[in-house]
Amino acid sequence: MTRIVGLQGLFNGNILHLMLKSLKSNFKSFKKDDISGIFLLSDNSYIYNDKFCNISSKDDYNIGIGSNYSDKFKINESQPIRYKSIVLAFDGIIYNINELNNLLDSNINNNYINNINNNNNNHINNKSHINNKNNTNNNHINNINNTNNNSINNIDNNFNKNNNIDNNYTNSSFTKDCLNENEDKNLNHGLLLSKIIYKFLQEHSNLKEAIIKSIKIIDGEYSFAVFDGENLGIARDSIGIKPLYYHINNNSFNSFSSEKKALWKIGIKDSEIKSLKPGYILYNWDLIAPKNNPWDNDYYNLYNGNISKFNISKNQNNELKYLDINKMSYDEIKYSLINLLTYSTYKRVLNTDKVGLIFSGGVDSTILATLLKNISDDISVNLYTVGVESSEDLKYAKKVAKSLDFPIKTTIIDETLVRESLDPVLDAIEEPNLMKIGVGMTLYLATKMASNDGISITLAGQGADELFGGYYKYLTTFKEKGPEFAQKSMIHDIEYGYDVNFERDDKIATFNGVDLRVPYLDEKLVNFALKIPIKYKINSDEDLLRKRILRDIAIDIGVDKEIAERPKKAAQYGSGIHKILIKKVLKDIDLNKKIDEIRNSYLINK
Repeated sequence: MTRIVGLQGLFNGNILHLMLKSLKSNFKSFKKDDISGIFLLSDNSYIYNDKFCNISSKDDYNIGIGSNYSDKFKINESQPIRYKSIVLAFDGIIYNINELNNLLDSNINNNYINNINNNNNNHINNKSHINNKNNTNNNHINNINNTNNNSINNIDNNFNKNNNIDNNYTNSSFTKDCLNENEDKNLNHGLLLSKIIYKFLQEHSNLKEAIIKSIKIIDGEYSFAVFDGENLGIARDSIGIKPLYYHINNNSFNSFSSEKKALWKIGIKDSEIKSLKPGYILYNWDLIAPKNNPWDNDYYNLYNGNISKFNISKNQNNELKYLDINKMSYDEIKYSLINLLTYSTYKRVLNTDKVGLIFSGGVDSTILATLLKNISDDISVNLYTVGVESSEDLKYAKKVAKSLDFPIKTTIIDETLVRESLDPVLDAIEEPNLMKIGVGMTLYLATKMASNDGISITLAGQGADELFGGYYKYLTTFKEKGPEFAQKSMIHDIEYGYDVNFERDDKIATFNGVDLRVPYLDEKLVNFALKIPIKYKINSDEDLLRKRILRDIAIDIGVDKEIAERPKKAAQYGSGIHKILIKKVLKDIDLNKKIDEIRNSYLINK
């Protein structure tokens, strides 16, 4: 729940203050509890204060980096961060902190990445590992039983019971080391990243190379800016969960921000603002594209000390090679998928004692709820559902909550509530897109409930439809153009999901002071899921349910068949919001005019 801003060129120091101020002015959100920090550098002096609330200096500066971080839930860190010769502002979370700390504590050099599998061979799914499952993996599962109250093993047992999978194949993705990851609840993630970048900077004497090396081994969702006294690098995670916008004006100064409103505030037109693409680096304002992406067929990443064990194996010469998913059985694919999803969910709730789940009662969110139920008895889980009084979402959500014995809170939607929510939702998503408003309002009301309960971390099922063919449009493409085109459509929607969905969701949750985490969009899971043959997602041009493999997995882990096979309904339709928006609220409202009023309010209120 940190937001970052920055400038480079020649500018007045108060401009940075205006950018930070814009991020504090959002209606009655928890941004009123934000703390601002700044770093300003000129030819002759600098200002640094990690709890700076106002900038009195009117001098001109060459570089400025600022951050807003919430003090409401005490989960964020003072920023910007100074570590030796670098200054960094970081928005996000790093999941593999234990392994990154091991890297910092070791004396190994760049060969660490190439040899990392030797230090973590329990994570590699090669033939010998599978054949030794009875001797090795049972010990892993026993460790889980001792550490995690038998819960994860229950998922494995239930899955195996339903599918009769041979013990020589079954392979838990967890080890005791995984469960102990992120032990330090107070670890400063931004400081850790600063140390990693500095380590590579020392080795290569090149900030660009240091950033490239660093993001290869980071497992997380983030955007950040780092300055080494001469060069400025700005980067974003490979899926695009965390938003980051920028504007280049070579005649005065260039700027970036986690939200568009900070750029509006200093007079930049919306049409001139660009969103940094996932995985890209903006280095001294030149774009550097990633060599590969999670949606690429040949993609793999050695981040977090953990070769993606379902995509990669070793040959007799101990060289890495890709596993051919087309040669895996359906049960093998299912089991690999449930392992990836279970671990993805687990690491997103590690070291928290309470978590919220945005819950529709559909298959995607019910799978997450079931995994949370089995992962740990020590985590308090609250479900949050939004809908009109007679909505399907409310009906099914309450039913599942009762079966899992989870507390559930609901918000009943009516015309008055939708009207009241329109302005804050528009302010959060920063554009007049009707579809985004409908989906965003559901999330806005749900995260508002979580925030009022003092819950700072919520999970949501975003990404499942794009990965597994949930939307009806995929069936239409399947019918009209064939299975291959339907698969390409899913890949396209993940590649551009940052612009359609992911940025919107993060901005809305942050507006309410909530950190939204999305297990289905884990980098490894995304890559594996997009390789699954289309026949396991949509089995024919008459398949009205779609998401077949996900529904089968739901049944395998104990989800009631009625829920597992509940037809897909988009959030804005399942909740009933879309109908109210179209037929009542927006009849007398011009959305373009409304968003213009919001943009102008940032320019006027200086």
